[in-house]
Amino acid sequence: MKIKKIFVLALSMAMLTGCTSSVIELGDDTDENNDDNISQEENDNLNSSNSSDEKDSKADSESSSSDQDDNDDTLWDSPMAEYVPESPYPYFISFVNGEIATKSDDYYFSDYISGDYKFTCCDLSGDGIAELVLLTQKDDEERLLVFSYDSDKGIISNSIACSFNSDCDYISRNGFVLLNSYEDESGNRYSGKTDDESYTQKISAILSTGSSIKGCSLFEWQRDAGSSEYDGPSEDVYDQIMEMASDQVVLSEGVKPEDMIPYLEECEKGFDDSIEEFKLFKQNGNGIFCNLGSADLPDNEYEDADEAYEAFINNETTVRCEYGIKAYDTYFSYIYGEKYALSRWYDSDDSDTLEPRYIDCGDDGSKELLISVTEELNYEPIESIYVISFYEGHLYLRFVTESSSRSYVSVGDDGCIYGGGSASDSVEIRDEAFLDSDIIFHYIYQLEMVSGEALKSYFPSVNDEPEELLTIYIYTIDGEEYYVPYYNFEEVTDEGEYTDFMKACEEQGISFSSQEDIDELIEE
Repeated sequence: MKIKKIFVLALSMAMLTGCTSSVIELGDDTDENNDDNISQEENDNLNSSNSSDEKDSKADSESSSSDQDDNDDTLWDSPMAEYVPESPYPYFISFVNGEIATKSDDYYFSDYISGDYKFTCCDLSGDGIAELVLLTQKDDEERLLVFSYDSDKGIISNSIACSFNSDCDYISRNGFVLLNSYEDESGNRYSGKTDDESYTQKISAILSTGSSIKGCSLFEWQRDAGSSEYDGPSEDVYDQIMEMASDQVVLSEGVKPEDMIPYLEECEKGFDDSIEEFKLFKQNGNGIFCNLGSADLPDNEYEDADEAYEAFINNETTVRCEYGIKAYDTYFSYIYGEKYALSRWYDSDDSDTLEPRYIDCGDDGSKELLISVTEELNYEPIESIYVISFYEGHLYLRFVTESSSRSYVSVGDDGCIYGGGSASDSVEIRDEAFLDSDIIFHYIYQLEMVSGEALKSYFPSVNDEPEELLTIYIYTIDGEEYYVPYYNFEEVTDEGEYTDFMKACEEQGISFSSQEDIDELIEE
């Protein structure tokens, strides 16, 4: 069985932040949880079959390929080897100083914290970039708050907000949070552990994803009411998670927001070094991946792209996952340092369709491998598309997308990408982008065709009611928005034919462009 969403636990806090703080241990370092009777049944989503593990790699017997595990101190000579992500610490400092607010709820730091608190920074998302982690009290309840920085959008978000019980919950230096909760027959949930078998008990290892304040559950075990056994991943997985969870972060204490600033400034100084340490740590197969056998998968070196691509299609080698992957219109989760065999994406026993083909991104004469895997989910065909490049003897995953009947995506032989779909009956979306010769993703334009009543939410400052037959094409090109009006499917080019809603838009400083001008911009 394939794994569509895979999450990774990250390196310890010391490697990620390059700074230290005074020690306040969370909970007791105990093996109490290991006494529970965990079910031996393997979780299908964690232990997908991998035929490459059962085969001898062709590269082991051919002189053209060799294992690349000889030098543990050498970083991958990869397309993104020199890349260092943007540091989150200047934004955390601005957030703590009350200069910026979170994007989702427009709250400032003082809206979250009103009294004493404990704090640290550690990676809870698996990309080596630290989150800001806080423990505070609210209405006599201990609360965990995690804040993430999204460099693509330039925003701070509250990525985890939940109850926390220091007696049994853990913030692991290995990059995840372990939470215990139990639920009564009425559905009321409580933070902590109970031996009372009339309650449903859950143990969850969660990551910060930035998309939900509940975080993302990496592993979960559940003991149903009336049962003494837990269902979930295997006992071996449970033991590993508990061992890592006991290696907890250390927290500093704060009273005022500014108490945290010297710590954040120290973290900023060591950011670049912490990223290099993180990359080396993960590239050597350290840390826990969702595919626990990832470090043992074949990762061979080849003399040319054809040989490497053929080996991957035959499940004889893997592709590497590192910085620079573009996930376009898909829920595919970014995992640094993971290695993927084809069998992770394609299972012939699961009625899938596999279509590999070669493309030439940027028309530079070198070819990339495109893997298309189609499967039925809820009676609808879903196509997953992966673009892989060959670089210095190894394969790298560079682009991932997903196509369905409601949201289609196609990748041309030259790396051009066309996408579209409908957000509602009144909003249709089209995109055009491309992968250049370095397999870097670029938008050409994004288009939203908005009609009738839906225009009110796109132009909230305009008080007039939009006409039913009015459609405005909203183009985004190089970060700038352009508006092209259509009425009854015909472009409105004469200002004398502007509708009342269009005139009201102009009064608010919104100007309209012609389709001809937009086409010229797109052509450029």
